[in-house]
Amino acid sequence: MFPLAGREFPATPDQLAAAIGGALARVLTLAGQPAVTVAGDALTAIATLSLNLDNAILKTGELPPRPQGVGDRRPGATVDRLDVAGHPIRYQGAALDFGLTARNVRFDFDRDSAGQALLVLADAADGTVDAAIRKADLQAVLLDAATVAAKQQGVAIQDLHVDVQARGARTIVVDARVKAKKMMMSGVVNVSGQLDIDDELIATVSNLKCTGEGMIGGAAAGMLQPKLKSYEGTKVPLMSFSLGDVTLRDLTIKVDDAIHVTAAFGS
Repeated sequence: MFPLAGREFPATPDQLAAAIGGALARVLTLAGQPAVTVAGDALTAIATLSLNLDNAILKTGELPPRPQGVGDRRPGATVDRLDVAGHPIRYQGAALDFGLTARNVRFDFDRDSAGQALLVLADAADGTVDAAIRKADLQAVLLDAATVAAKQQGVAIQDLHVDVQARGARTIVVDARVKAKKMMMSGVVNVSGQLDIDDELIATVSNLKCTGEGMIGGAAAGMLQPKLKSYEGTKVPLMSFSLGDVTLRDLTIKVDDAIHVTAAFGS
Protein backbone atom coordinates (compact mmCIF):
# COMPACT_ATOMS: atom_id res chain seq x y z
CA MET A 1 0.00 0.00 0.00
CA PHE A 2 1.52 3.29 -1.15
CA PRO A 3 0.25 6.89 -0.93
CA LEU A 4 -0.40 8.82 -4.11
CA ALA A 5 -0.21 12.58 -4.57
CA GLY A 6 -3.69 14.09 -4.51
CA ARG A 7 -7.17 12.85 -3.69
CA GLU A 8 -8.21 11.82 -7.21
CA PHE A 9 -7.46 8.38 -8.60
CA PRO A 10 -5.23 8.45 -11.72
CA ALA A 11 -7.00 7.67 -14.98
CA THR A 12 -3.99 7.17 -17.30
CA PRO A 13 -0.46 5.72 -17.01
CA ASP A 14 1.01 9.24 -17.16
CA GLN A 15 -1.24 10.38 -14.31
CA LEU A 16 -0.24 7.30 -12.31
CA ALA A 17 3.46 8.11 -12.80
CA ALA A 18 2.89 11.72 -11.71
CA ALA A 19 0.88 10.66 -8.63
CA ILE A 20 3.57 8.20 -7.50
CA GLY A 21 6.36 10.68 -8.23
CA GLY A 22 4.60 13.44 -6.30
CA ALA A 23 4.17 11.20 -3.27
CA LEU A 24 7.84 10.14 -3.39
CA ALA A 25 8.98 13.78 -3.58
CA ARG A 26 7.20 14.53 -0.29
CA VAL A 27 9.45 12.21 1.69
CA LEU A 28 12.56 11.76 -0.46
CA THR A 29 15.15 14.05 -2.00
CA LEU A 30 15.68 12.31 -5.33
CA ALA A 31 18.99 12.20 -7.18
CA GLY A 32 17.73 13.95 -10.31
CA GLN A 33 16.92 11.00 -12.55
CA PRO A 34 13.29 10.28 -13.47
CA ALA A 35 12.01 8.53 -10.35
CA VAL A 36 9.00 6.88 -12.00
CA THR A 37 8.64 5.51 -15.50
CA VAL A 38 5.52 3.84 -16.88
CA ALA A 39 5.28 2.08 -20.24
CA GLY A 40 1.73 1.42 -21.40
CA ASP A 41 -1.28 2.94 -23.14
CA ALA A 42 -3.87 2.27 -20.43
CA LEU A 43 -4.00 1.45 -16.72
CA THR A 44 -5.19 -2.04 -17.61
CA ALA A 45 -2.25 -2.63 -19.97
CA ILE A 46 0.95 -1.32 -18.35
CA ALA A 47 4.01 -3.22 -19.58
CA THR A 48 6.47 -1.88 -16.99
CA LEU A 49 6.31 0.30 -13.89
CA SER A 50 9.74 1.28 -12.53
CA LEU A 51 10.69 3.30 -9.44
CA ASN A 52 14.31 4.46 -9.47
CA LEU A 53 15.24 5.55 -5.94
CA ASP A 54 19.02 5.22 -6.32
CA ASN A 55 20.82 7.67 -3.98
CA ALA A 56 17.55 9.12 -2.70
CA ILE A 57 17.68 10.71 0.78
CA LEU A 58 14.86 10.53 3.29
CA LYS A 59 13.88 14.15 3.99
CA THR A 60 12.29 13.95 7.40
CA GLY A 61 15.00 12.00 9.20
CA GLU A 62 12.43 9.39 10.20
CA LEU A 63 10.36 6.80 8.39
CA PRO A 64 6.84 8.00 7.54
CA PRO A 65 3.94 6.02 9.05
CA ARG A 66 2.53 3.20 6.98
CA PRO A 67 -0.61 4.23 5.06
CA GLN A 68 -3.89 2.60 6.08
CA GLY A 69 -6.80 2.20 3.66
CA VAL A 70 -10.44 2.54 4.66
CA GLY A 71 -11.68 -0.10 2.23
CA ASP A 72 -12.91 2.13 -0.60
CA ARG A 73 -11.33 -0.30 -3.06
CA ARG A 74 -11.70 -0.20 -6.81
CA PRO A 75 -9.66 -1.64 -9.71
CA GLY A 76 -6.50 0.36 -10.27
CA ALA A 77 -3.88 -0.93 -12.71
CA THR A 78 -2.36 -4.10 -14.08
CA VAL A 79 1.39 -4.26 -14.64
CA ASP A 80 3.37 -6.93 -16.49
CA ARG A 81 6.57 -6.08 -14.62
CA LEU A 82 7.19 -3.97 -11.51
CA ASP A 83 10.68 -2.84 -10.47
CA VAL A 84 11.62 -0.78 -7.40
CA ALA A 85 15.32 -0.09 -6.81
CA GLY A 86 17.17 1.98 -4.23
CA HIS A 87 20.94 1.45 -4.39
CA PRO A 88 21.15 2.98 -1.91
CA ILE A 89 18.42 4.89 -0.11
CA ARG A 90 20.06 7.09 2.55
CA TYR A 91 18.52 7.35 5.98
CA GLN A 92 20.08 9.25 8.91
CA GLY A 93 23.59 8.76 7.53
CA ALA A 94 23.06 5.07 6.73
CA ALA A 95 22.79 3.54 3.27
CA LEU A 96 20.03 0.98 2.77
CA ASP A 97 20.08 -1.13 -0.39
CA PHE A 98 16.57 -2.12 -1.45
CA GLY A 99 15.15 -3.97 -4.42
CA LEU A 100 11.74 -5.34 -5.37
CA THR A 101 10.68 -7.03 -8.59
CA ALA A 102 7.36 -8.62 -9.46
CA ARG A 103 5.55 -10.06 -12.47
CA ASN A 104 1.87 -9.91 -13.48
CA VAL A 105 0.93 -7.41 -10.80
CA ARG A 106 -2.57 -6.11 -10.06
CA PHE A 107 -3.14 -2.87 -8.14
CA ASP A 108 -6.30 -1.49 -6.57
CA PHE A 109 -7.04 2.10 -5.56
CA ASP A 110 -8.13 2.94 -2.01
CA ARG A 111 -8.20 5.99 0.28
CA ASP A 112 -6.90 6.71 3.74
CA SER A 113 -9.01 8.26 6.50
CA ALA A 114 -8.15 11.75 5.23
CA GLY A 115 -9.31 10.95 1.69
CA GLN A 116 -5.79 10.65 0.27
CA ALA A 117 -5.55 8.28 -2.69
CA LEU A 118 -3.65 5.04 -2.11
CA LEU A 119 -2.20 2.39 -4.41
CA VAL A 120 -2.72 -1.15 -3.07
CA LEU A 121 -0.80 -4.22 -4.24
CA ALA A 122 -3.70 -6.65 -4.67
CA ASP A 123 -1.99 -9.60 -6.38
CA ALA A 124 1.19 -10.73 -8.13
CA ALA A 125 2.16 -13.90 -9.94
CA ASP A 126 5.60 -13.89 -8.34
CA GLY A 127 8.05 -11.44 -6.89
CA THR A 128 11.13 -10.98 -4.75
CA VAL A 129 12.21 -8.35 -2.25
CA ASP A 130 15.65 -7.84 -0.77
CA ALA A 131 17.16 -5.28 1.57
CA ALA A 132 20.58 -4.84 3.14
CA ILE A 133 22.33 -2.43 5.49
CA ARG A 134 26.00 -2.53 6.40
CA LYS A 135 26.84 -3.14 10.06
CA ALA A 136 29.08 -0.07 10.01
CA ASP A 137 26.18 2.12 8.87
CA LEU A 138 23.86 0.69 11.52
CA GLN A 139 26.49 1.31 14.20
CA ALA A 140 27.00 4.91 13.03
CA VAL A 141 23.26 5.64 13.23
CA LEU A 142 23.01 4.14 16.73
CA LEU A 143 26.08 6.08 17.87
CA ASP A 144 24.57 9.37 16.68
CA ALA A 145 21.28 8.59 18.43
CA ALA A 146 23.02 7.55 21.66
CA THR A 147 25.23 10.66 21.62
CA VAL A 148 22.23 13.00 21.34
CA ALA A 149 20.28 11.18 24.07
CA ALA A 150 23.25 11.02 26.44
CA LYS A 151 24.15 14.68 25.98
CA GLN A 152 20.75 15.64 27.41
CA GLN A 153 21.80 13.89 30.64
CA GLY A 154 25.27 15.45 30.72
CA VAL A 155 26.89 12.21 29.58
CA ALA A 156 29.47 11.93 26.80
CA ILE A 157 29.50 8.77 24.65
CA GLN A 158 33.10 7.74 24.11
CA ASP A 159 32.57 4.59 22.10
CA LEU A 160 29.81 2.29 20.87
CA HIS A 161 30.17 -1.19 19.43
CA VAL A 162 27.27 -3.18 18.01
CA ASP A 163 27.30 -6.91 17.28
CA VAL A 164 24.49 -8.35 15.16
CA GLN A 165 23.88 -12.05 14.61
CA ALA A 166 21.19 -14.04 12.80
CA ARG A 167 19.46 -16.72 14.85
CA GLY A 168 17.36 -18.89 12.59
CA ALA A 169 15.65 -17.63 9.45
CA ARG A 170 13.72 -14.71 10.97
CA THR A 171 15.47 -13.55 14.15
CA ILE A 172 18.23 -10.99 14.66
CA VAL A 173 20.06 -10.75 17.99
CA VAL A 174 21.72 -7.41 18.82
CA ASP A 175 24.34 -6.72 21.51
CA ALA A 176 25.55 -3.17 22.04
CA ARG A 177 28.42 -2.07 24.28
CA VAL A 178 28.47 1.63 25.10
CA LYS A 179 31.34 3.39 26.86
CA ALA A 180 30.28 6.68 28.46
CA LYS A 181 31.78 9.38 30.66
CA LYS A 182 30.23 11.89 33.04
CA MET A 183 32.54 14.47 34.55
CA MET A 184 35.60 12.48 35.69
CA MET A 185 33.95 9.06 35.88
CA SER A 186 33.39 6.56 33.11
CA GLY A 187 31.57 3.26 32.77
CA VAL A 188 30.18 0.75 30.32
CA VAL A 189 26.56 -0.12 29.56
CA ASN A 190 25.68 -3.36 27.77
CA VAL A 191 22.31 -3.55 26.02
CA SER A 192 20.94 -6.63 24.25
CA GLY A 193 17.72 -7.63 22.55
CA GLN A 194 16.24 -9.42 19.59
CA LEU A 195 14.04 -8.70 16.59
CA ASP A 196 11.64 -11.30 15.17
CA ILE A 197 10.54 -10.46 11.62
CA ASP A 198 7.15 -11.54 10.24
CA ASP A 199 5.68 -11.86 6.73
CA GLU A 200 4.82 -8.15 6.61
CA LEU A 201 8.45 -7.22 7.33
CA ILE A 202 7.44 -6.01 10.78
CA ALA A 203 10.03 -6.61 13.52
CA THR A 204 8.87 -7.33 17.07
CA VAL A 205 11.27 -6.26 19.82
CA SER A 206 11.86 -8.63 22.75
CA ASN A 207 14.34 -9.87 25.38
CA LEU A 208 15.66 -6.38 26.12
CA LYS A 209 18.30 -6.41 28.83
CA CYS A 210 20.71 -3.87 30.24
CA THR A 211 23.72 -4.30 32.52
CA GLY A 212 26.42 -1.88 33.63
CA GLU A 213 30.12 -1.85 34.48
CA GLY A 214 31.61 0.71 36.83
CA MET A 215 29.81 3.28 38.94
CA ILE A 216 28.51 5.29 35.97
CA GLY A 217 27.66 2.18 33.99
CA GLY A 218 25.78 0.56 36.85
CA ALA A 219 23.79 3.72 37.58
CA ALA A 220 22.96 4.21 33.92
CA ALA A 221 21.87 0.58 33.54
CA GLY A 222 19.60 0.92 36.55
CA MET A 223 17.88 3.89 34.94
CA LEU A 224 17.69 2.34 31.48
CA GLN A 225 16.31 -1.08 32.35
CA PRO A 226 12.78 0.12 33.29
CA LYS A 227 12.67 2.23 30.13
CA LEU A 228 13.75 -0.72 28.01
CA LYS A 229 10.95 -2.82 29.46
CA SER A 230 8.43 -0.37 28.03
CA TYR A 231 9.66 -1.28 24.54
CA GLU A 232 9.07 -5.02 24.97
CA GLY A 233 6.72 -6.18 22.23
CA THR A 234 7.09 -2.99 20.20
CA LYS A 235 6.49 -3.58 16.49
CA VAL A 236 8.78 -1.76 14.06
CA PRO A 237 7.90 -1.71 10.32
CA LEU A 238 11.03 -2.27 8.22
CA MET A 239 9.32 -0.82 5.14
CA SER A 240 7.39 2.43 4.95
CA PHE A 241 4.79 0.84 2.68
CA SER A 242 2.68 -2.27 2.98
CA LEU A 243 2.61 -5.17 0.52
CA GLY A 244 -1.18 -4.92 0.64
CA ASP A 245 -2.91 -8.25 0.05
CA VAL A 246 0.35 -10.04 -0.79
CA THR A 247 2.09 -12.17 1.83
CA LEU A 248 5.83 -12.80 1.95
CA ARG A 249 7.23 -16.32 2.02
CA ASP A 250 10.68 -17.92 2.23
CA LEU A 251 11.94 -14.98 4.29
CA THR A 252 15.60 -15.38 5.24
CA ILE A 253 18.12 -13.28 7.14
CA LYS A 254 21.86 -13.42 6.59
CA VAL A 255 24.47 -11.49 8.57
CA ASP A 256 28.08 -10.95 7.48
CA ASP A 257 29.50 -7.44 7.11
CA ALA A 258 25.91 -6.41 6.43
CA ILE A 259 22.41 -7.50 7.41
CA HIS A 260 20.58 -9.00 4.41
CA VAL A 261 16.84 -9.74 4.31
CA THR A 262 15.37 -11.56 1.30
CA ALA A 263 11.91 -12.95 0.62
CA ALA A 264 9.55 -14.06 -2.11
CA PHE A 265 5.87 -13.25 -2.60
CA GLY A 266 2.99 -13.84 -5.00
CA SER A 267 0.67 -16.60 -6.05
